[in-house]
Amino acid sequence: MNQIDRRSFAALSGLAALGGAFGLPSRAAADDDSSTPRPARALRFAHFTDLHITPDRQSEPGMKAAFAAAAADRVEMILTGGDLIMDSYANKRAQVDREWALLHKLFADHCAVPVEHCLGNHDIFGFCRSKAELKGDEPDFGYARALAELKLAQRWRSFDRNGWHFIVLSSVEPDPKDECKYLCFLTPEQRAWLEADLAATTLPTVVVSHVPIVTITPVIRGENVVRERETVVTGDYVHLDSNTLHGIFRKSGQVKLVLSGHTHLIDRCEADGVTYCCSGAVCGGWWKPTKTYCEPCYALIDLFADGTFTYGIRPTGWKNT
Repeated sequence: MNQIDRRSFAALSGLAALGGAFGLPSRAAADDDSSTPRPARALRFAHFTDLHITPDRQSEPGMKAAFAAAAADRVEMILTGGDLIMDSYANKRAQVDREWALLHKLFADHCAVPVEHCLGNHDIFGFCRSKAELKGDEPDFGYARALAELKLAQRWRSFDRNGWHFIVLSSVEPDPKDECKYLCFLTPEQRAWLEADLAATTLPTVVVSHVPIVTITPVIRGENVVRERETVVTGDYVHLDSNTLHGIFRKSGQVKLVLSGHTHLIDRCEADGVTYCCSGAVCGGWWKPTKTYCEPCYALIDLFADGTFTYGIRPTGWKNT
């Protein structure tokens, strides 16, 4: 598998040095060990997260570069990770209309493979009602707009492909204390569905959630809160129910890989046979030059018939200027 080289990985995320500090091997080296024979590949797909498409920045040429890079990698499917448009959360209707229109055009004109979508916080229409100038009783308020745009029946779902099971979670809920904020967790209804769905499959499983369930990126990024002797990572950066969800994954024995985005950084954490990966952001730092976030990138993933996989970060080739 054509993985990103070690120097480029470090440039993209700034986190490779952290792995070295703990004596961890390069992910490219670990995942692309040519001395280890692999069974036939079941599926190659790209994880495109945090696209933040808008006509007001360089997202159109940036997305064209991402689609071209994925095509060159011969992906058979694109799995998005949410935050598909720049912002539906607090923007007014006219701007949201423009952003969805551009997204549809870009995918129609430049994507030739099947796409499965996950939703992020920026895809929810009008949760910040005061800024969006909505009342909250509109037919397309909240998740309804994105579901209609993407022709999805519901926020969370699962599907099988080439001998693997995929679970798409919806992890963003309104904060009852502040209309313009949100919290990240699965509702009891979604959690019960997740447990039942996992109990019904014997296939190796990939889970995608916009907000990370397990990650070190908020601490590395420095947006945590220090309170006396405690470092607090707020519930809008990482799932509040991480322990519960990891227990569900571990109990099932089927979950191999959990993908996320949201932080615009790259990391990989492994626990109890479950691998958690943050795949950076296709937009990098919201289509602007940045030293804080990753450069525009996506994850390239090969799934194999024996339940193993390889994971690597690929630059899109677009440079934010």
